[in-house]
Amino acid sequence: MPSFTARAEYDRLTHVRAHRPGLELWSGALDPESNLFDAPVPPAQAAREHERMTDALASAGVEVHLLADDLADAGALTDLVAEYVDLPDGLDPAAATAEFDDRETLELVLSRARLTEGPDGPNVELRRPISNTLFQSDTVVVGDEGPVLCAMGEPIRQDELPIVRPAWEGLGAEFSHEMQRPLEGGEFLPAGEFALLGVSAEIDGREEVIRTTYEAGREFLDAGAVGFEEVGLVRAPLAADRRHREEHGIGSRVLHLLGWCNLAAEGLAVTDPALAEEATVDVFRKTGDGYVFDRSTSTLDYLREQGYDIVEMGPNERWAANFLTVDDGTIVPMHRTDEDGAYDPDLNGTIERLKERGVEVLPDGEGIPEGVLTRGAGGINCMTVPLERR
Repeated sequence: MPSFTARAEYDRLTHVRAHRPGLELWSGALDPESNLFDAPVPPAQAAREHERMTDALASAGVEVHLLADDLADAGALTDLVAEYVDLPDGLDPAAATAEFDDRETLELVLSRARLTEGPDGPNVELRRPISNTLFQSDTVVVGDEGPVLCAMGEPIRQDELPIVRPAWEGLGAEFSHEMQRPLEGGEFLPAGEFALLGVSAEIDGREEVIRTTYEAGREFLDAGAVGFEEVGLVRAPLAADRRHREEHGIGSRVLHLLGWCNLAAEGLAVTDPALAEEATVDVFRKTGDGYVFDRSTSTLDYLREQGYDIVEMGPNERWAANFLTVDDGTIVPMHRTDEDGAYDPDLNGTIERLKERGVEVLPDGEGIPEGVLTRGAGGINCMTVPLERR
């Protein structure tokens, strides 16, 4: 059984959870913007690419848990069918899904399927599908004190929480805290003695919330959700990101902290220095009375203060920092491909610079192709949540 703890992003990843996407992605394929996607994400293509991703993690020695399997083991799928699927009167949820496998049953739940009788026969409707479940990192933070159930700021994502909760509890996990203010797990970066947590931007003295509020960061600290010696609340460098988007023509990299800052090894960080220089971090130090404010500095200076060497992200690489570290100095990234769908070193400068620093890149020294999965506005780190690092 995993310990449900992670003290450092570079500690060995032993157990991870992912969700194999399916039927629920049709809404994101047909109407990306309202589902928070960058572009259409075709379900069958996404599922094939996702399987390649989980195969790469399994080959790296990580035990991969799929959400559907964990919900089935928890005995939760039938209750979720009863809650989320609208069946004709008298049709028992267990009987209705008796011939389905666990993944098919979860697809039905996430699609909020409704079966009705029309004048020309039965109809099946998909009603407000829960399409972002692919991004497992956002609903739960895993730190040194155990998992923290997040609160989703976007209304379309709030129904993910009642689905992931039984998967954690069914494995025996106990949440160290349940957030009341908007905070998503893609903001959290543990680093041994310290941790970073991304929060809202501040422009001209006004808070601009992307996914996580500053007050949520304070709630996270005041609740004792983690026990690191220092925790830095990192203001999203939104103004710098806007300038970068205009100059390089790529989407935002600051939806979450892990979109522009990550750790490939102890003492080795990947970031865009221009973003990190403009991102103010408020450092809170742990005392006997909880966390107290200590100082403010730039994220770039703070990383260097902690002894980190910086590998610069390529300016045209949107997901270069959103890799998954599976061990100290070993990562699984997503790479850009050329017109023939092949790995091109010139398009993946960050991966090449990491290899020059001695980082092992899996699989095959290249990682896995971005494909359609990243059109959902997230990389491999967003699509996974650690159940244990040790």
